[in-house]
Amino acid sequence: MKRFSDFIVQKRWFVLAVWLVAAALIVSLSPPLSSVESTNENNFIPSKYESIKALNVAKQMSPYAQDGSDLIVFKKTDGGPLKTADIQTINRIVSSLSAKHLSHVALITTSSQQLATNGKVQLATIIYAGNPNATATINTVETVRNNVKQQLVGTDLAANVTGQESSAYDISGSSNRALKIVSIVTVLLVLILPALIFRSPFAGLLPVLSVGVVDIIASALIADAGKLFGFRINQQLGIIFTVVLFGIGTDYILFLLFRYRERLRSGDYTRRAVSFALSRAGLAILSAALVVLSSFSALFFASFGIFSSLAPALAICVVVMMLAALTLVPALVAIIGPRIFWPSKAWRGKSLTPSVYKTIGGWVARWPMAVVSVVILVLLVLGAFVVGYKTDFSSFSKPPVGTESAAGYNDLLTAFPPGETNPAQVYVTGQTALTPKLLKPLEQKLLKTEGIAAVLPPIITASGKIAVVDAILKNNPYSNTAITEIAGPIRAAAHSVNVGGDKVYVGGTSAIYADIEAITTRDLRVLFPIAAVFIFIILAVLLRSLVAPVFLLFGVGLAYLATLGTTTLIFLRLSGDPGLIFFIPLLMYIFVVAIGTDYNILTITRLKEEVREGHHPREAADLTIEHSSSTVASAGIILAATFGSLLLAGIGFLNQMGSAIAIGVLLSAFVIAPLLIPSLSAILGYSIWWPGHRPADHSKPASGSDSSAD
Repeated sequence: MKRFSDFIVQKRWFVLAVWLVAAALIVSLSPPLSSVESTNENNFIPSKYESIKALNVAKQMSPYAQDGSDLIVFKKTDGGPLKTADIQTINRIVSSLSAKHLSHVALITTSSQQLATNGKVQLATIIYAGNPNATATINTVETVRNNVKQQLVGTDLAANVTGQESSAYDISGSSNRALKIVSIVTVLLVLILPALIFRSPFAGLLPVLSVGVVDIIASALIADAGKLFGFRINQQLGIIFTVVLFGIGTDYILFLLFRYRERLRSGDYTRRAVSFALSRAGLAILSAALVVLSSFSALFFASFGIFSSLAPALAICVVVMMLAALTLVPALVAIIGPRIFWPSKAWRGKSLTPSVYKTIGGWVARWPMAVVSVVILVLLVLGAFVVGYKTDFSSFSKPPVGTESAAGYNDLLTAFPPGETNPAQVYVTGQTALTPKLLKPLEQKLLKTEGIAAVLPPIITASGKIAVVDAILKNNPYSNTAITEIAGPIRAAAHSVNVGGDKVYVGGTSAIYADIEAITTRDLRVLFPIAAVFIFIILAVLLRSLVAPVFLLFGVGLAYLATLGTTTLIFLRLSGDPGLIFFIPLLMYIFVVAIGTDYNILTITRLKEEVREGHHPREAADLTIEHSSSTVASAGIILAATFGSLLLAGIGFLNQMGSAIAIGVLLSAFVIAPLLIPSLSAILGYSIWWPGHRPADHSKPASGSDSSAD
C-alpha cells in the first residue's frame, strides 16, 4: 500500500489525465441509462412462476395481451350520473379518436359493458402497438391525453387516462423530477457539510467534483452492461445510484482527508503527508469498498429481477468509486496540498480533537462491559418493534400522487369495486376443445372459494384450446388479504378441478404480487447468509482474524434489527402506512450491513493499528474513539443526509427507503462503530485478533484502567 500510495502521489498529473480521458471516451461511446430502464414488474419475475405462465397463455389468447393498455375514465364534470346524450358523446369521442390512427395506438374502443352500474363512469380501452416498455410507446400517452382533452372541449364531460402505460409515463416523469430534486439536494449536502466540517470550501468541492466524474462514468458503464448482458433496471430504483455514489464516495474522501489532516498536524507539510494518509486510510477504503461490493454482489443470487439487476449496476458504482477514491482523489489532494483546507488554519494546530470523543473513549476504556450492555439493550428495545412489521404492495404499484393516472384510478374506484378493476384470471389450456359445460365445475368451485365475490362467464378461443374465467375479488387486489387468498385458497381451488384441460394457471395483478411475495421471501432467506459469508471472508482476510469479523457482523446485525424495528414503528404505528414496501427489508439489509460495516472497518483498522504500536487493548479503544470517531460521525451525518434527501422526492417508497437507510447509517455511525466495537475490543483484548497479530509487548497499562483486558 505504501508503494502504491507513493506512485499515485508522484504521478498525480498523469492520474488526473487518465481519468479525464477515460470519462470523455466512456460517456461519448455509451447509450443513455434510460435505455435499460423499465417500470413493469413483470419484466423482473422468472418465467417459472405461475403468474408469468398465465401471462404467456394470455398472449396466445389475444393478439393484444402482450401490448400495453390504458383506460380513458369518462365522467360528468359535476360528478353526476351520465345521461343518454353523454354516453352518445363518449361514443362519438372514442370513434373520433380511433379514426385518427394515432401513432403507436392499435385500438381505442368502448362498449355498454364498460358503463359502471351506478351510471357515473364509463370506460374506454386503449391498446398500444409496439413494445410496451419502449420509450416511444410510453410517450404516446401524452399524445393520447392531449387528443382526449381536445375532444372534451365544449362538453360537460371530464376524462383522465390511467392504466399500465399512463402509470409508466407518470412514474417516469415523477422519477425524473425526483432524481433532479434528490441530485440537487445531495450535491448541496456533499458540498456544504464537508466544507463546514473542515471549514473550507475546497473540502466541499473535492467530493462534488470527484464523485460527479464517477457518477457520469458509472451511469455510462451501467448502460453499456445493460445492453451487453440484457438486463433492465427498475426506473424507480435507478435514483439510488446517485445517492449511493455520493454517499459512499464522500465517506471514502472523508476517510482520506481526516487522515491527511491528522498527518499535517504532526508537522509533515510535504506531499509525503498525502502518501502517508493514503497508505493508512487506503486500507480502510479498500476494505470498506470490498465489503460493500460483496454485499451488493449477493444480489446476483436473487430470483427477483429488480434485485438481481441492481447487482451489476451497484457493483459498477462501487468499483468505479473505489478506484477514484484510491487514485483520482489522492492525486487531486496531492496537487492542491494543504490548500484543500483553506482558509482554515486548524490543520496547523495540535490536540484539536473535540473533547467529547476523548471523554467517551475514557468511559469505554474504564467500563467497556457497561457500555456494551447499555448499547445492546437499547438496540434490542428498538428491534422489538419488528413485531408489528407488515408488507405492502399497493404503494409501490399505485400511480404517483398528483398525476393524471392517479386521478383516473381514483375515479375508477368510485364507480367500480376494487376487485372488479383487477380480477383474478384463471386460464385453462387443453388439447381437446373446451366448452362452457366443461368449465362449469371450475366456475362453481371458484364461486365458493374464500376471497371470490363473483365469477364471470368464461371466454373461449375459436379453437377451443384456451379459455379464461375472470374471478372478481372481494378485497382490493393490492391488499395483503387478496394476495394471500390468491396464493392459497384461490389457486388451490383452481388447480383442484378437472375441467378437461391440461394446465390451469391463475394470473392477474394479485397473482403477480403473490409470486413477488414468494420470490422476495426466498431472496431474503438466501441473500442474508450469502452476504454475511462474503463479508466474513473479506474481513477475515483483510484483518487476518477469525474473531473480529464475527463481532463486526454481530454489530451490523443488531443495527439491522434496530433499524427495521424503528422503521416499522415510524411508518406503521406512527404514520399509519399499511406496511413497508415489499423490498425495503432486503435493500435495508444490504445497505445497512454494507455501509455500516464501512464505519466498523475504519474503527477496527484503527484499533489494530493502535494495538500494533504497542498500546493495551483498552488504551487502543480510547485512542481509536478519540481519533476516528469524528471521521465516522462526519461521514455518517453526510451519508444519512444524502439518503434522507430521498424524502424530498415525494414518492412513498422512497420516503420509506431513505428513512430506513438513514436510520441504519446513524445507528452504525453513532452507536455501533464508536461504542459497541471498541467496547467489545476492550473486553476481548488481544484475543479479538486471533489467530493473527499479537504484539510482543502487551504489558503496557491501560489508560485509566486498573485491570487487564487480556
